[in-house]
Amino acid sequence: MSGKAGTFIVGGVVGILLIAVVFGGEAAVSRTEFCISCHSEIYPYEELKKSSHWGALGADPGCKDCHVPQGFSNFHKAIYTHVVDGLPFLIKEFTTDYSTVEKFNEHRPEAAFRARMKLKEWDSLTCRACHKNVKAPGASAKAAHAKMQSEGATCIDCHQNLVHKKVPEHDLNASLAQGQPVAKVEPKKKDDDEEDEKD
Repeated sequence: MSGKAGTFIVGGVVGILLIAVVFGGEAAVSRTEFCISCHSEIYPYEELKKSSHWGALGADPGCKDCHVPQGFSNFHKAIYTHVVDGLPFLIKEFTTDYSTVEKFNEHRPEAAFRARMKLKEWDSLTCRACHKNVKAPGASAKAAHAKMQSEGATCIDCHQNLVHKKVPEHDLNASLAQGQPVAKVEPKKKDDDEEDEKD
């Protein structure tokens, strides 16, 4: 065997091993068991198990199903999520006291905003992985779904408090434009409008 052929074979084997390590490592850190090994993630995991998503579509979702893009075509997003979003989160885990759910709740709005903005950035691709060909029930839902074509909306714009403890909702388009959290302003109810007119 020539030196070039040997180098090529060794390079190929090393390349295959590196690919296996990267793919295997990504799969390992995407497991729910890995996620909830951080104390702070026990609270949202327990909320998930009480939500309408638990057992929906005949399966129990894990953390990765909503928070890590899946599939080969999204592998780069999964790696980016673990490195760019995951490492700061891991540092915060060791520098913040999450020993009680009350202490965790002090940081919940910030975490919810980050998760919502990530889903907005991904055009809710993790939602769409399970919810395919969604038919909006009723006129108001159809109007809201039409915003996906006309106003650049995506699933998370309207469905912000489905799984975890409720956190005040954000106007994600305004937040994106302003580079900071912007609270969603709820439209006035008809009764409020009538009262305003009387005044």
